[in-house]
Formats: sequence, C-alpha cells, structure tokens
Amino acid sequence: MASNGELSAGGSEAPARSVGGVPVTRRNATNLALMALAALWPQNAAVLVRNAFALARDGPWRDHVRRRRGGADASLDALAAGALGWIRRSQDQVGSGGVGDFRYGGWTPGYPEVTGYIIPTFWDYHHALGDDDLAARAVRMADWELGVQKLEGGFESLYEGEGQPPVVFNTGQVIRGLTRTHAETGEDRYLEAAVRAGRWIVANQEPDGSWTKANYLGMKRTYDAYAAGGLAHLHTATSDEAFGRAVRANCEFVLRNQRPNGWFDLCDNTPEGNATPSTHTLCYTIDGLLEAADALGEPEFREAGERAARALADRVEPGGMLRGRFDDEWRPACRYSVLTGSAQLGIILVKLYRATGEKRLLDTAGELLDFLAFVQDLNGIGADRSGGMTGSFPIWGRYVPLKYPSWATKFYLDHLRLVTKARGDDSHGGGGHEPTRATAAPGSA
Repeated sequence: MASNGELSAGGSEAPARSVGGVPVTRRNATNLALMALAALWPQNAAVLVRNAFALARDGPWRDHVRRRRGGADASLDALAAGALGWIRRSQDQVGSGGVGDFRYGGWTPGYPEVTGYIIPTFWDYHHALGDDDLAARAVRMADWELGVQKLEGGFESLYEGEGQPPVVFNTGQVIRGLTRTHAETGEDRYLEAAVRAGRWIVANQEPDGSWTKANYLGMKRTYDAYAAGGLAHLHTATSDEAFGRAVRANCEFVLRNQRPNGWFDLCDNTPEGNATPSTHTLCYTIDGLLEAADALGEPEFREAGERAARALADRVEPGGMLRGRFDDEWRPACRYSVLTGSAQLGIILVKLYRATGEKRLLDTAGELLDFLAFVQDLNGIGADRSGGMTGSFPIWGRYVPLKYPSWATKFYLDHLRLVTKARGDDSHGGGGHEPTRATAAPGSA
C-alpha cells in the first residue's frame, strides 16, 4: 500500500490491517503485481497505450460529448447505456446478486458498500427508461444485502466473504439501497434491515459526533458525513429522532473540522492522506452535508458544503480535468484525476445549480462530464471494460490503478443523468430530457 492508501483495493474503505493473516501492505503489493502481469494481456495493454497517447495530446476531452457521433442527446443516451451495461455485466459475473469490480486480472466478488448505493441508481434509471430489468436487478442487490448483513446490524468492509468486521461508513451506504427498495416495493423487510443497521451506527457514535472505533484504522473522518447522509434517508423514512440526532451530531463534528476556505481536516482514510485528501472523500463530505441540510432543514450544513463545492469547482481546468488531491490551500497535490471525485463534484454542482440557477455551475458540471465521457470511451476495449469507468486518469494513477471500480461507474451514471435532465429542463421548459428507452436500456455491454 502506498503511504496515502491509494493502492488499496477498496472504494471509500481500504481493507483492514490484515486479511486472513496477510498484512495489508503485502496484500496490496501482491494485487498490484498480478495486475501488472495482466497488463500484458492485449486488451489491457491497448488501454495503457491509449492512455499514453491521450496524455500526449492537448485536451482531447474538450467538448467530447457534442463531438460524438449522433449529437449530444444521442451520445448521452449511449454513454448511459454503456455504463448500465457494465454494471449489469458485473452483477452477472459476480453471480451472487452483488456488484463487484473489474481489475487487470479479472472480476472481484460483490462489494456490499458499493452495491448498496448502486441500488438507488438502478431505481432512478428504471423510472427514467421504463426498464423493468433494472428494477429486478435492484431487488436482487437488496436481497443479497439482506443475506450478508451482520448479526449486530452492520455490513462488512471490502468484498463478500473476506470476513471483515462491520464498518460504519459502508453500513451507511447499504442503508441507502435498503430504504430506497422499501420505498419502491413497500416490503417491510428492507426497512427493518435498514433500521437494524441504523441503530448499530447510532450505538457506535462517539460523544463528539464522529465514528471512530467502528471505522477503518480507528480514525475520525469528516467524510463520514456521507454515512450520516444514509442515516438522513432513514430518518426521513421512519421519523425516528434518534437517527436525526446522530446526523446532526456528525455534521456538527464536520463543521468543527472545516477551515474558513472550505477545506476539511480529517478527510482521508489514512493519517498520511489527511494533508491532501482526494476529491472522492472531499465530495463525500460535501454531499453528505447537503443531504443532511435537506433532511433536517439545517442551512448551516448547506452553507458549509456549498463553500467547499465552490472552491473545488474553481479548480476544474478548461475541458473538465480535475486533479485528484488538494492541500489546505486548495492547491493540486497530484497530476492524475480521481474520476469518482470528478463525477461526485458534477452531481453536487447540478444540485447547487437547481437551488441557485447559476448557469456557471451547470456548465462546469458539463465540462466534468465531457472529461469523464472521454475516459469512458478511451478505456472501453472489450466486454469487461466497455462502458465502465476506471479509478484514475491516466489509468495507472495512484487511485486504484489498473482497475474499473464499480463505484466510479455508479457516480458517473448519477452525474450523467442529472446533467442530462438539467439541460433538458432548461431547453424544454421543465419537461426534462432523460436517457431514452430506445437507446439506453440494452442488456450486457
């Protein structure tokens, strides 16, 4: 594992200090060595070559969506179809009902945390496209989550079958999927499981509002605000004030660790990374604050999230490139892009655009989308890669290198849908262009 944890296999949560007695550093080194060997496979090698050529060009991602064949609307539909197809393929390859990741070397088992927040994405696209397969797959994911829930109510970190203890952050993301599936189906078993998970989270909250002992490395992290966001959904579904109090306490902890310029302390998953947190964890923090503000009616939380979001938006380069890590003066701390963080920022900016009407926010979200769509096309060689989003650009960047993490594709789909709808609402007087059923609902990619 690199000192900042970015070579770890997970999304938001790196693996525990040991898995099956294997130290995490050796585990990650082994995984990276295997992926490096797999890079010799022709399709993997072709992706590496394409990334090298893209780096040598001057902003080839600028205005990428409009320049794709068929025009902007058709391109957005096709991009959504590809990304949805990639997640369908992942679920089929995993086989148990969960969604995993593709890395150089093959597919992983299902990932409870990430599957949890993919579920709402599939429900959203089910409604946008009228595609019943997406609804059936969302239910299959939720049923799988019920089967892997721990007796105490939480959900383990990392992949199915690794025997890890439950972790607060991951559990908060599964709550999102369970509450949404309850809302869609009316079946109480999903809400009952979500309540058990929520009570476990509340029971593990520290007096200062953080979650420490039930988190990776026993660290306090401000990006647990996104777990608080999951609790906020549960509070809305149940009106249980215990969940609302826990959300408020955590967000107040986050605000105590925010600098006047919007930057957050304690915003990475390793102590070394806290000096330059990734856009992924920064945006988890921002979006969690916005969700809590909406659920609890707390304008202070919204103002804190918006201040950080605007600072990041100002760092988006012409054409949509956003560097992956920033120091406490909002200076880029790496040259590569963390693609999940770029998609998350796009989502946040559309939300703020809806609240403020500032066209600049939507334009910046669109530039981020151009960059991400370019990377999706760049790396889409072969069925296992087509439609998916890599962890970094270039693909060998330090954030989950040589890997197509399912969480990157999930946030990209959310970003794509929100930008598409916002543009359609503007041009059609509120009707909203969603990805169309004819082009955006195929089977596997």
